[in-house]
Amino acid sequence: MSSSAGVCMACGTRLAPGLATCPRASSLTPLADGVRRWGTGACLPPLVGRSALLERLKWCAEEARRGLGRAVWLVGVEGIGKSRLKDALVEALSGGRFEVWEGSGVAFPGTPAGPFLDLLDATRGLRPAPGVGRMSSAEAERVCRFLDGREWRGIPASLASESVALFDALCHSLLPHRAPRVLILEDWQHADRLSRAIIEVLVTRLTHLPVLVLVLERTAGTALVPAPAEVLELGPLGAEEVSAWVESRVSPGPARDEVLRVGSGHPLMLLHALAYQQEGLRESLPRTGSEVLGARFDALSATRREALQVSAVLGPCFPRPVLGALVGGFSCLAALESGGWLKPVSGGRYMWGARTPGLGATWSDADRVELHRRAAEAYEALPTESRKRACAELSRHWLAAKCPERALPHLMEVAGWSLAALAPASALEVYRVALDVAARLSLEAARRWSRVLWERMGDAHRLAGERAEAESAWRIALSLDEPHPVAAAPERLQCLQKLASVVLSLERYDEVVTLAEEAGACDVSQDALLSRASLDALCALALCWMARFDEAYSRLATARARLLQLPNTEVPGRASVESVLHRAMGTLLMGQGRPEQATMEYAAVLRWTERSGDTWEHSTALFNLGDAYARAGERERAVHYFQLALDLKARMGDRGGMAYTHHGLALLHSQADAPELAKEDAVRGLQLAGMLGDRKLKSLLRCALGRAHLRLGEREEAAHQLQLAAQDAAAANARPELLQAQAALRALEARR
Repeated sequence: MSSSAGVCMACGTRLAPGLATCPRASSLTPLADGVRRWGTGACLPPLVGRSALLERLKWCAEEARRGLGRAVWLVGVEGIGKSRLKDALVEALSGGRFEVWEGSGVAFPGTPAGPFLDLLDATRGLRPAPGVGRMSSAEAERVCRFLDGREWRGIPASLASESVALFDALCHSLLPHRAPRVLILEDWQHADRLSRAIIEVLVTRLTHLPVLVLVLERTAGTALVPAPAEVLELGPLGAEEVSAWVESRVSPGPARDEVLRVGSGHPLMLLHALAYQQEGLRESLPRTGSEVLGARFDALSATRREALQVSAVLGPCFPRPVLGALVGGFSCLAALESGGWLKPVSGGRYMWGARTPGLGATWSDADRVELHRRAAEAYEALPTESRKRACAELSRHWLAAKCPERALPHLMEVAGWSLAALAPASALEVYRVALDVAARLSLEAARRWSRVLWERMGDAHRLAGERAEAESAWRIALSLDEPHPVAAAPERLQCLQKLASVVLSLERYDEVVTLAEEAGACDVSQDALLSRASLDALCALALCWMARFDEAYSRLATARARLLQLPNTEVPGRASVESVLHRAMGTLLMGQGRPEQATMEYAAVLRWTERSGDTWEHSTALFNLGDAYARAGERERAVHYFQLALDLKARMGDRGGMAYTHHGLALLHSQADAPELAKEDAVRGLQLAGMLGDRKLKSLLRCALGRAHLRLGEREEAAHQLQLAAQDAAAANARPELLQAQAALRALEARR
């Protein structure tokens, strides 16, 4: 809108002098409860030529209300009328029969799953109808952890399975609450990979749900539309439709013909051409729509032109306070809304409206650097939650402002969002970019930041199940510590503890002891007691596996003493340390032939792993408890806990853990003189081990299978399986398993 002319671009209403907003916008009928809009209330142009498409969308909504969920993609070029058609649908459905939730692909640009953060946030306040369980506590916890950007605690047995569980929870939270729901997502061409993955999963689950998913995407969008979705493409308006629309604002004659020529059936260009004429800028229209936009822009006051130039640097969506801080106030912004230059959206944000070509190229290099610096400072002044969710934009502005050190904390926040979404590959990409940024700093600053980034990369690799890569990253991080420190820093001890845990999982027990001794050679501060206690517990566990039980007991006593020095409060990470301590004590008691006492320690592990949320350790504790009960002669309890472990490991997709559990069940059935059941479990475990290609595990299972065949009198098959067990053990360089297979073969020969 021109400040001098005072015209609303949407409806053509002339505004009184000094009035910046269209009076029709405030007189619009408010929508019913249950409608969450992305675009805030604004004056709308008439809907022309889209009746058939609108009726099709209404029909889809009615089908969804009957429980036959639908997904529709509205595609077309920019400004062709997708949002106006969506607004008409919302108006038609807002009588209270539907919940209408709107979001956008430009919400929190660059932040993983940014389009869903506002929508998922709204689900926290919803309560199910009495007697109806809407979401399980586990699903609610997953959604809350994701929305808070909290990273995964512990190590998932199967990243794929946990990702599926997270997607299940996110999709469940987006499903209807009390009434059928219409979920609308605009500007989907800007959506990130995680958001697209979430919506694809949701679309595949709509068959029997009262949900209509409506996605608006420009034709230039790169991603394919999911197979179950219906595609509706919007084209230019016909000549008769355009004439019927224009004649209400322009009388017949040359002026009207010029509007039709410039608009060419394109609704947005038609609106700009009409606004140009009503603003009285010149007698005749320019030849093209781009020239019309340029002429309207040139007619704006200098303050409003500057505001639009600043908005071009801020990106397609940005907080209103940031733009206000950069242009010195909000007085000029309302007029830009009415003129179609800026679109107000939910959360106190703006989106780009009309953009003239080359709008962002008006700044010199020095001015652009200064503008990015001021924008970053304005973003950092936002409330904590909004600033955290805008971390990608903050890092972009600080990098453009040539302040790489101030961009690094926000790059780490971006990676943290990916880790919270169980997408370690995306987090690793961000960390690699951050390492390149850190390399531009001074030597000391580069060393400090590289050390932090390598440790975080190790965390991402460990989350992805890449243990060797995690070990390498953590060793690099430790090599970047200050040489010859006076005392071990808490960060160093924490990294040593992570390294020890992954080395222990790789069954290199001597190295675990070495790492613990390395940490023990330094003084320990109060803040590092938790990490030091965890290191001692891991060392004790390694010593148990090496049958050095006296040393293990001493280490456990030391770890417990360190833990008692901490305040008796719920310190983050304490539950994990407690579970490792009890697991080590249980292993020690098992090694000393006291399975009855070990059962109490493993039961304690179960309690602590429930508090820490570590499903991997919890499933391991179930297996250990079953093993302890089996050795204590309590077969029924052993079978119970083995079965619980098997069920949990199956849900997690832990094939290796399932195979070991089947091995434990096979041994238990053999001891109970039930060779048929032992054979069945051994075969199932062998199938899982074959999928993994683990020859050591296959050797164990073939031994159990050979013994079951022997009990059944099938000596030839028993000999065959025991020979294969010996071959697998030799190929895996597993000496204990090889000796076990050879002993079984000698026993078989003796029977012959």
